[in-house]
Amino acid sequence: MVPYESYVSLAEKLAQRAPGNFAKKATFFTTGVEAVESVVKIARAATGRPAVIAFGGGFHGRTPMSMALTGKVAPYKGGFGPFTSDVYHAPYLNSLHRVTTADALKAVETLFKADVDPKRVVAIIFEPVEGESGFCAAPTDIVYGLRQICDRLGILLIADEVQTGFARTGKRFAMEHHGIAPNLLTVAKSLAGGMPLPGVVGRAEMMDAAAPGGAGRDVCGKPTGCRGGARGARRNRP
Repeated sequence: MVPYESYVSLAEKLAQRAPGNFAKKATFFTTGVEAVESVVKIARAATGRPAVIAFGGGFHGRTPMSMALTGKVAPYKGGFGPFTSDVYHAPYLNSLHRVTTADALKAVETLFKADVDPKRVVAIIFEPVEGESGFCAAPTDIVYGLRQICDRLGILLIADEVQTGFARTGKRFAMEHHGIAPNLLTVAKSLAGGMPLPGVVGRAEMMDAAAPGGAGRDVCGKPTGCRGGARGARRNRP
């Protein structure tokens, strides 16, 4: 397939504006959940590792892999198992439930002692704001703590910004509130102003890791969605 101009142009703009002072690439899909599934595939291809850590209360979608990542049984997971294996959950920071940043980070470290060898963990995926659990916004200290864990153990940090991207939190990307760049980032929803256009943007060498055709679909990045995304990129300037 030869990509059309609007696809290439929008991918370039997204790569330029996403957090991170490093070379980035972007690709588009058909649904937000497909972006989540694909970001895990890309991360696995880039590292050769299989396991993923997610957080309780998080929502990542309703397909087999994304349901495994999702940290809520009702209404998303009940009756739909078994789920994709090699997914582990830690509690997310939540003041209402008296879970502190220290508690959440310690729980991640405990997973490495009790459940999964960190050498097998490809990524920690989280939402900068958990939209399905009372709008729990991550403070900078937990994002910084996750970045440190990932850097120390060679794990990728994935920000799922399907719900938080494109000025919904006051900045184009919610990660910009923290000044910390993830390795990979998912986008969707308001990217194209109502048109279906999800995507993944991240470090160029990781985005290139999958074999040609390994992380795409027949109707990825429709021209109408890309045109809507180009207009949204100009409009959403916090």
